Amino acid sequence: MVFKINRITTGVPGVDLLIDGGVPEGSVVLLCGGPGCGKTTFSCQFLMSGLKKNENGLYITLEESPEDIKKDALLHGWDFSKHESDGSLRIMYYDPFELKEIITRLKDLIIVNKITRLVIDSVTLFGMYIKEEYNVRKELYHLISAFKETGCTALLLSEISAGEPNKYSRYGVEEFVADGVIVLHYMGIGEGVFRNIEIRKMRRTKHKNGMFPLVLDDEGMHIDSEMANF
Repeated sequence: MVFKINRITTGVPGVDLLIDGGVPEGSVVLLCGGPGCGKTTFSCQFLMSGLKKNENGLYITLEESPEDIKKDALLHGWDFSKHESDGSLRIMYYDPFELKEIITRLKDLIIVNKITRLVIDSVTLFGMYIKEEYNVRKELYHLISAFKETGCTALLLSEISAGEPNKYSRYGVEEFVADGVIVLHYMGIGEGVFRNIEIRKMRRTKHKNGMFPLVLDDEGMHIDSEMANF
């Protein structure tokens, strides 16, 4: 008997081809990259993909204001305010120091509002308030376990330094407690900007290895199908 895995589309054209059609439902995936690589755009596109399928979304921001997130989304034609009005999307700001204190309340919020797609932006700030590596791992484990209990599929954003190419999170532990790791690479050469996406890890998935060219334009993000070698 073959066990069928339900998969959640990322909404980013071409990316699902790298991960057997999508992220396993209920997974918690670390989306990491340096400044300007497109993490917020990817996350908004992920939520928008769900909203188009009548899947409720929740965006928790620990740094930017909800208004800034909505402005970023509008640049690509995604009207988050409309979905806030009909109750299918919530964008909420929390102080990073408070996040670990409200895990139970957050779980209730997800369950009551039937949230199926969640974004936390970002766990880098969450970890800044926890000193020891052991405690960072423990608190992230508690956070991820809480999300898994709700059954939602979550993206946890993580900021990494361009000067540390082999490090996929700020504290070096996030990638081990998450189900998947998607890395967005950004490189500027002269006046040109080059972006790539890499699937470093995805549990219960035969994912493709290597880096694939990523395009960011007015419509959002997509893999450059002409340059990608699937």
